[in-house]
Amino acid sequence: MTRPPWWFWAGLALIAAGMALAAAGVAPVAQNLTPLCWTGFIVAVDGWLARRGRSWLRDAPRELAWMAAISIPSWLLFEFYDRPRFWSAAGPELWWHYSGLPPWPWRGLGYAWSFATITPALLLLAELLEPAAERLAGRGAGGKVPGELAAALTGVGAILAAIPFLWPSPYFAADVWLAWPLLLDPINRRLGRPSWIADLEGGRRSRPLALLAAGIVCGVLWESWNMLASARWRYTVPFLGEVKVYEMPVLGFLGFAPFALAAFDLYHFARGLLPGRAPA
Repeated sequence: MTRPPWWFWAGLALIAAGMALAAAGVAPVAQNLTPLCWTGFIVAVDGWLARRGRSWLRDAPRELAWMAAISIPSWLLFEFYDRPRFWSAAGPELWWHYSGLPPWPWRGLGYAWSFATITPALLLLAELLEPAAERLAGRGAGGKVPGELAAALTGVGAILAAIPFLWPSPYFAADVWLAWPLLLDPINRRLGRPSWIADLEGGRRSRPLALLAAGIVCGVLWESWNMLASARWRYTVPFLGEVKVYEMPVLGFLGFAPFALAAFDLYHFARGLLPGRAPA
């Protein structure tokens, strides 16, 4: 492998500078620490990927821009789950609650910047981790998933996706994270788009495993950077809600793994509706 390119070091420098300035109480940086660190993270991970010969920033910047753009409505979907009466100032907010936010329009810009980093961070990290996942899991024999099973997964996903909208409740958090991978992945598979079910059918265990691992790693980083930020979130959940690591209840970390699958499926479903074709 070659040495990492200059933007790898620039990404690390952005993360380090952001954390140092936030800890020193520099207000604009502390307020925007989450998107600053995630922007640096994406740049650094892409730089490390470039050592293997593939860089989104260098070779496919338009695709990376699509990914960032799709990331915003993808996360807004989960915001609507958290605040199903989003048109009402009274809420409710079911699981996470923001504080320290700036006034509009700066708040909207901060939301957009933050949300745009979510899918790129997860998918680029999964790509980086996949060779290690392949060494760990190897390749499977594969085998066709019956159409009836794929249809059943979609049906279960649709039910899980609908329940929290129809009956908003803090007890349905698991439904939110599990619904969209089950609902969309069989559809992506049927349409010939990238799909973790199709990966498993072809014996490619590494990408689903890398996505799950990327979700956990990014979850830990999200929560650690959140603790340093002045514009931050906190959680209230009904199960072991007071047993926390950072601001996250310990059971909540389990949601990051299927969320990575959801981000993958939402991206490839939406990207398939747009011109061109996403990298497989």
